[in-house]
Amino acid sequence: MSTSFGPDHYDEAYYAENGQAGDRPALRWYVKMVLRYVGRGPYLDFGCGTGHLVRRLAEHGPASGVEVSAWSAEVARRTAPGCPVYTSPEDLPTDGFRGLTAIHVLEHLDDETATAAVETWRRVLVPGGRALVAMPDPAGRGHALAGEKWNGFADPTHVNLKSHEEWRKFLVHGGFTIVREGSDGLWDVPYGRLPRFLDLRAVPSFVQFCAGRLFLNPGEGESSIFVVENSGT
Repeated sequence: MSTSFGPDHYDEAYYAENGQAGDRPALRWYVKMVLRYVGRGPYLDFGCGTGHLVRRLAEHGPASGVEVSAWSAEVARRTAPGCPVYTSPEDLPTDGFRGLTAIHVLEHLDDETATAAVETWRRVLVPGGRALVAMPDPAGRGHALAGEKWNGFADPTHVNLKSHEEWRKFLVHGGFTIVREGSDGLWDVPYGRLPRFLDLRAVPSFVQFCAGRLFLNPGEGESSIFVVENSGT
């Protein structure tokens, strides 16, 4: 698997720039979503970064990660001790996982590489296995409110910014059935001149976060969220 920037780009300097080398609150929501909509493991975090989601998933079942960046993979092994972290998708076992997460991965891949990634998901998931997938939504309300300051534009490695509907077609074409779909909501407040704590547009996102559910509609926030199932055919 390759990206337009190459695996070596995702090093210590990259994570220092985007501030995502450490744990973060959103991962708690993703784990709740996995338990509610994906089900039991073994789990694979595809594009696991520095390993914090792998560590959290491992509290609920066997968990592994795959990360093409050698620097990130080494950090992930320290973050989630005892959890296998692969550096090549080709080394992943066929039918080895019941659940998969790909949190803000596909936007870093061109279409050819993203297609190969989805093919890998189908190979490594058992028939009926499910995946939780998230990516920025340029057609969402977050972009409409933030304009050119939208956080989806902040990372130059976001080379594949598709709308929710485009990603939906992409996943279905890749052999997955859509089980559930929605949005993470407007969490990146403030969107105007109000102080952050007075911008009430974040309230639905906060409620959804606390509930550990997905009830906000596609297009209502910053990102597209999908729960998809491997058809196994």
